[in-house]
Amino acid sequence: MEKTGTRSGVAWGVLVGGVAVFAAAPALLLATGHDTIKPSADSDKGLSLAGALIPALIGILLVHGVPLHAPRLLPEVTDRRGLSKQATALALIAFLWPLALFLVSTAGHQALVRDIWALAKPLVFLLLPLFLLRILRPSGEPDPFRLTWRPRRTWQWLAPIPAVVVFGWLYVLGPLAPPLPTAEDYPDPVFLAVGATLTFFTANVLEEVFFRGMLQTRLEALFGRWPGILLASLLFAWLHLPTHGQGGLPLTLGAIVAFQGFFGLFTGYLWSRYRNLWAPIAVHTAMNTLPLLLM
Repeated sequence: MEKTGTRSGVAWGVLVGGVAVFAAAPALLLATGHDTIKPSADSDKGLSLAGALIPALIGILLVHGVPLHAPRLLPEVTDRRGLSKQATALALIAFLWPLALFLVSTAGHQALVRDIWALAKPLVFLLLPLFLLRILRPSGEPDPFRLTWRPRRTWQWLAPIPAVVVFGWLYVLGPLAPPLPTAEDYPDPVFLAVGATLTFFTANVLEEVFFRGMLQTRLEALFGRWPGILLASLLFAWLHLPTHGQGGLPLTLGAIVAFQGFFGLFTGYLWSRYRNLWAPIAVHTAMNTLPLLLM
């Protein structure tokens, strides 16, 4: 059973601050008249603010409302100092890498950022974290948060299905869904196939492994479920700073929190309740890849 302890002052600060940021982001967009945002780095078609928020919020309600409620599945942690070091190392990766790319982009090297964005992800979000987690692990002790790709309980596979399916329908085909891509958007089928495959592994899989499986798990163990989800979701939104510019920096920050941040809340809650990494990967695939398959 999971043991997180009494919520500390830091945890309360993360919880209150995170809720404030998630409330302020859509308020900022509405107050400045920006009710349409850019959903992806390579899209020139807008997505309404409601189209970004409603599928994620409904998904969260479905995860909460499905009768198959998961018990807390985090192992008991005795070395909280070591856990804190691991979480800090992962959080620094999540913060510093997008910041570095953003600075390169603002220096006029946007093409360089696009070229290394996906290609560097396996190094930054898989190999480097695995190396740091290994050297920061207490000597001679197994990693209590070692990821598993095959959950043992049947309900861990069945319970996420309603939220995953409903989110996928709302985001891709629902009344507030963004326009589907057309053949004119991707005239070369080989380019489309390579791009979709690369996106699946570097975004749908790799981002969920790092932000949910590695980072959020440890933040939850340190601070509790919702502080961990909120902080991991904000760092996930921050990941998109170099590639999802909306104009000025305040507008960009508001947009990535309202879109990628709320999406992170949904996938983070899926992971927290069921500990089945395939559920957030399926949701990520529905958002990134399914529209291309429907062409």
